Amino acid sequence: MKFCAFIAFLVLLLNEVSFAQSYGLQFQSHEVVPEKRTALNLTPDGPLCLTGPIEISFDLSFVPYHDIYFGYILRVIFSNSTNIDLVYNQKTGRFDFLIGEKFSRVFAIDTATLFRKWSTCRLKIDPSAQEATLFVNNKQVAKGRGNFGKDVCCRLLFGANNFEGFQMMDIPPMNLRNIAIWEGSRKKYYWPLSESSGNQSRDSLHGKMAEVRNPAWIRPQHQRWKQVQELKIKGVPSVAFDKNNEVLYVVAADSLYKIAFHNGALSSLALAEKHDTLLPGNQSVYDPFLHQLYNFYIDQRKVSTFDTTTHKWSSNFSPAPLTVYWHANKFISGYDSSLYILGGYGQLEYKNRVQRYYLPGREWDTMLATHGDRFLPRYLAALGANEKGDTAYIIGGYGSSTGSQVVNPKYYYDLLTFSVKDRTFKTVYRLAQPEQQFCFANSLVIDAAAKEYYALVYPNDKFNSELQLIRGSLQSPGYQLLGTTIPYSYHDVQSFADLYYCANSKKLVGVTIYTSKEGTASVKVYTIAFPPNQLLPPAPEKQTPRRWYYLALLALAGAGAGVWGYRKRKRKSAQPPAVNAPVPEEEPEAIGHMATLTPVEEEECPPAKVFLFGQFEVYDKEGQDVTRSFTPLLKELFLIIATHTLWSGKGISSEKLYATLWRDKSSKEAQNNRSVNMVKLKAILDKLGTCSFVKDADRWSLHYSKDCIYIDLEAFLQLCRPSGVHTRKELQQLLSIIQRGSLLADTAYPWLEDMQSEISGMVLSALSAAAVQFNGDPELLIEIANGIFVFDPVNEEALRVKCKSLGQLGRHSMAKALFNKFAKEYHHMYGEDFHGTFNEVFNEMK
Repeated sequence: MKFCAFIAFLVLLLNEVSFAQSYGLQFQSHEVVPEKRTALNLTPDGPLCLTGPIEISFDLSFVPYHDIYFGYILRVIFSNSTNIDLVYNQKTGRFDFLIGEKFSRVFAIDTATLFRKWSTCRLKIDPSAQEATLFVNNKQVAKGRGNFGKDVCCRLLFGANNFEGFQMMDIPPMNLRNIAIWEGSRKKYYWPLSESSGNQSRDSLHGKMAEVRNPAWIRPQHQRWKQVQELKIKGVPSVAFDKNNEVLYVVAADSLYKIAFHNGALSSLALAEKHDTLLPGNQSVYDPFLHQLYNFYIDQRKVSTFDTTTHKWSSNFSPAPLTVYWHANKFISGYDSSLYILGGYGQLEYKNRVQRYYLPGREWDTMLATHGDRFLPRYLAALGANEKGDTAYIIGGYGSSTGSQVVNPKYYYDLLTFSVKDRTFKTVYRLAQPEQQFCFANSLVIDAAAKEYYALVYPNDKFNSELQLIRGSLQSPGYQLLGTTIPYSYHDVQSFADLYYCANSKKLVGVTIYTSKEGTASVKVYTIAFPPNQLLPPAPEKQTPRRWYYLALLALAGAGAGVWGYRKRKRKSAQPPAVNAPVPEEEPEAIGHMATLTPVEEEECPPAKVFLFGQFEVYDKEGQDVTRSFTPLLKELFLIIATHTLWSGKGISSEKLYATLWRDKSSKEAQNNRSVNMVKLKAILDKLGTCSFVKDADRWSLHYSKDCIYIDLEAFLQLCRPSGVHTRKELQQLLSIIQRGSLLADTAYPWLEDMQSEISGMVLSALSAAAVQFNGDPELLIEIANGIFVFDPVNEEALRVKCKSLGQLGRHSMAKALFNKFAKEYHHMYGEDFHGTFNEVFNEMK
């Protein structure tokens, strides 16, 4: 928890720097069944009519490692049924630009560009000349004539579509972003496609909504680590990474496991002879120069080579005591075809030896003489080498200058280089001491072009730890936090973590290994898309780079008081105390700015937002996402008080609060924990505005200014009248709330289940009544049915309402597709076929 607070502290402190965020929409293609393929409709409400020359622009790239790429990228359908198509022909490896049924032009985009970069496509339509011209990266690639009509009215469909007469399910696996429509020289609409969830995308200029079916949003792929594999293995496995083929090897006593990241496939190979003396502390490494997999045990100065033909290891190790080189770092140098091993720990001693194993001659040098700056004894450091393997970068670690664990061990935050050519260490810089100490996973990922590194760091003072990805410079101190954290069970020599990079698949790979006392190892593998997005900080303050850098160094050096004083003057923010801070006997009765609901006087504050429907999200008064500031405990503490306040108006008693969150603790311990965590919540609530927890008659409740803070559950309870009449505006407001999902859909708390059930019932009752009230408005009825499906995916009445409405709008193929999807979901849920047929439902509509 201290580490989480440290991360939040860093995000707040480093807010002056802005980094580009990865975003866009990825289209699911032939790898899934047709009904699961992605469709983007910019004109769901009807044709878009524009005057004068128009231009449609968008950024395009293809997703690598797929078998089938044939398909439609864009289809423009004019009111007179003329169409313009942009199609990728996999057979020729080229793009076809068609107007009607005529090939206007065939062109190609360089493969390296198409798969690794964004290409900007611009389609210009000139109604006066009845011409359409296509540009790719500012180069004209196609031009043709057609009958578009005097005034341009058209539908714009990307990927799959069900539009009657123009249906198409063949689409390439592609990425899109930054779609813009120009009317003359004026940008009329712009969809960046920067959403993280949902089935809609909003035009940022006029709020026009585009519909998305089966979206795979790109932004979350660059923000969240995804667990892709978990292996349970007897013994003490080790891992190695083949960066050229993007394969992770997991070396076990009886098998060799392979995880291919271009398609996520896991395979295992039974060894012809068991590698049954795989000792604790063994490590593996893949040689990218000689294309060999090695497993080695430093103490015995022995390296075993895997034979891919015989499926055997060249040698086994002898039974031995525990290694004295735990968590040593290693790399293979192409300069002299050698394996280098640095540092390690064992028998109360930290090592600073540089050991070398010459692979062709099988010669081991255990005491390599080095020059330059001193490499202090350490372990738990990270190491990464450049492409040639002639220079290694080493950062951080834990050790002591004497090598003895007894004499003043400490954390290191220096970055050094080691030159293979002259065997010289050079200190590049030292990071300032952070507020919360941390160590590094075993490897650094080096980005030589950007002169940056990527690393995983973690606090080593607790078992339930977490790995945080950081990006730093190879030239100057400082780093940024990237993405979410990875759970990491840390128990010193029983744990291991590593980081790798897949250049072609464009993803980072995180690996954790934890070996239990019973001798079973859990190997977990995670991936995140590259480049990963930075943790979004609060809105930047206007400061010069020098002042920002000075403040960051002060914070990381532990001079928190001065920096927080500065922040307090700027933002009235407070630093949370340490977990073990003493708790005052007289607890505060209000946590936050104020203990009342009175609005802020003579001040307009932009509304902060708290979303409880769908995924839990919190945005501060400056519009910045602060959801990540909530640890699991802080999140549940906030939610249990907030929901009980909004639901009943009475809040929750201290007794129930303690019994729910701290049932295994005494009353005094529960009170102490509650006090400490509420103080931590204060730092978050301060960012929202007028918001506080108030204790009255032994009940805790949430008080906040509705003028400054929007909570969707409060708005829902005001709007949702199960059997009452809604205005159209009220109903649309209600639908906008529930389209995010059910109440706290990603959260499972036993105390919340009854409330979630009751709210589901309220929604279904209110929308059923609304369907009767607005039975003459098919477009609105479709939205109502969609809202019902959020809470009840197999609601038969919603099926009939939506099919009827689609039929009234002439969208018969969409009605058929809806019925098929419903029947499939019904069978999946109940294990039996839906009792009705499409024709029966369709006849009921008439």
